[in-house]
Amino acid sequence: MEVAKLTASFMVPVALAAFGVYVHRVTKQFEHLQWRSQKLIEKRLAVYDDLAPQFNDLLCYYTYVGSWRDVTPPYVIEMKRVIDKKIYLAAPLFSEEFFASCLELQSLCFETYTGWGRDTCLRTKYEPRRESWLKDWNPEWESCFSKEAVDPAHVRKSYQRVMEAFSQDIGVHSISGYRLFRSR
Repeated sequence: MEVAKLTASFMVPVALAAFGVYVHRVTKQFEHLQWRSQKLIEKRLAVYDDLAPQFNDLLCYYTYVGSWRDVTPPYVIEMKRVIDKKIYLAAPLFSEEFFASCLELQSLCFETYTGWGRDTCLRTKYEPRRESWLKDWNPEWESCFSKEAVDPAHVRKSYQRVMEAFSQDIGVHSISGYRLFRSR
């Protein structure tokens, strides 16, 4: 009986110590996951701060709002290259939906693989741009445009999907119920 009491009195502190070690490990794992999640959100926000204005510039250019008249076609083509690089670099940090929605917007706005050594072409009409250009229109810019123009409404919808994917991945409220654009 004495041995049982002695063993029991020894086992209680050992069990409490083991439980304490277990709780400490779980707490540390939780803290690490929280830290990692916070760092991921911070990085996603930095990518958002970098990419969102460029996506907005594309939206403005293709839907004829904002400063679309001040942007040259070669600049938009260069912007595509910059955006491509940024979304491919950021892809591991975001969901597949975000990456796919970015590629969808890019494919709506640009015709790629137009020939060896040729730049991508803009899927929009050049005539309204030429007529509205506030400076001297360069006729060479007309070669920057595709024969297939995208409907601005499709660009708006695709842009909204990109912004919703950003919102979802960053962990802020969903903007799906919020209409970014008026119906036209």
